[in-house]
Amino acid sequence: MQGNYITNFLKSEDTILKGVIENDNRIELYIKMKQKPHICPRCGEITSKIHDYRVQRIKDVPLFGKPTVIVLKKRRYVCKHCGKKFYEHIDYLPRYHRMTNRLSIYILQQLKKQQSMKDISGITGVSITTVMRLLDTVGVEPDYKILPEVISIDEFKGNSGGRKYHCIIVDPKGGKILDEQFI
Repeated sequence: MQGNYITNFLKSEDTILKGVIENDNRIELYIKMKQKPHICPRCGEITSKIHDYRVQRIKDVPLFGKPTVIVLKKRRYVCKHCGKKFYEHIDYLPRYHRMTNRLSIYILQQLKKQQSMKDISGITGVSITTVMRLLDTVGVEPDYKILPEVISIDEFKGNSGGRKYHCIIVDPKGGKILDEQFI
């Protein structure tokens, strides 16, 4: 039952679930991908020749209220034509990342619900800095065409973003943050 739920949760027909370990503080999913031919990024030839394996730990969306880590046995292929070595392509894992696309989207959705970065960090098992970096990637520009009748400006000492001081502009009647700048 749990295996089917997790397989459906991964939403990938190419994923093979090898095992699940549940600790007090997290869930670990041991998976590997079905072997299939890959296209060489250098010469474009198709290859199925495996050079070696590497185990990669990937953070994913929380399961059953616990941070989840995917332990992936990742293949490295070698092209028979040009000798280039490269890792297999995994749809839900961007190149050089150690967390899934699903987790990035989940964190941004939690930020939309106005949860604190510390709470999101605790639920997902990523650092507060990672949550902040994800928020910065969204890059929402404030709309200053219509400003509220009253605004409040405050400066305070902070420690985020590598900067010491912050300036925040707030709509006190609406209770919304209009802008925040690091000084």
